[in-house]
Amino acid sequence: MDFSSLSEVEIWGLVKSGNQQAFSYIYSTFSKDLYKYGHKFTQDTNLIEDVIQDLFVHIWDLKKNINVKNSIKFYLFACFRRELIKKIKCAYKNESLEEVHSKFKWEASFLEILDENQIILESSNKISQALGQIPLRQKEAIYLRYIQELSYDEISKMMDVQVPSVYNLIFKGLKKLKNILSFTRTSTKFSGLLFLFFQ
Repeated sequence: MDFSSLSEVEIWGLVKSGNQQAFSYIYSTFSKDLYKYGHKFTQDTNLIEDVIQDLFVHIWDLKKNINVKNSIKFYLFACFRRELIKKIKCAYKNESLEEVHSKFKWEASFLEILDENQIILESSNKISQALGQIPLRQKEAIYLRYIQELSYDEISKMMDVQVPSVYNLIFKGLKKLKNILSFTRTSTKFSGLLFLFFQ
């Protein structure tokens, strides 16, 4: 069956009915993104893998009682974020989540945005310099919006803030990036993004 041609509601309906192929499709489609997102909080790959494994086992066990109305990705990311933070707090009792979170280098993810949009930095170190000046919540909001392509409403629910606050986090983060980075070539997509926020 070509699951890519089905809506997420249809795919989830198959999972709820016990279709293992549909469940495997969901795992193969989203597990890598969950793994990447997990690295925004900790470098402990075993912990990340355990949380992902436990999440999917839990979902399969309770599939008949779980209702996914629109986005499977949002549901998975929200559950994963919540469970990972719990595990991190237990594993790193002597450190705050902010301290653990701050150890991750975000460069790879943001370079991915730039590369996909054919944006070339004058200096390879500028992305590190720019990201070092952006608060973690701004970086996470931008990551969720432009790499994982979640909606503002979904991000607000995940990060437990109001939608206007999500706009504000992203606006301030992008403005800071714009002020620090010098682009030698900007794609139409990214130009439109900057125009939207800085016109």
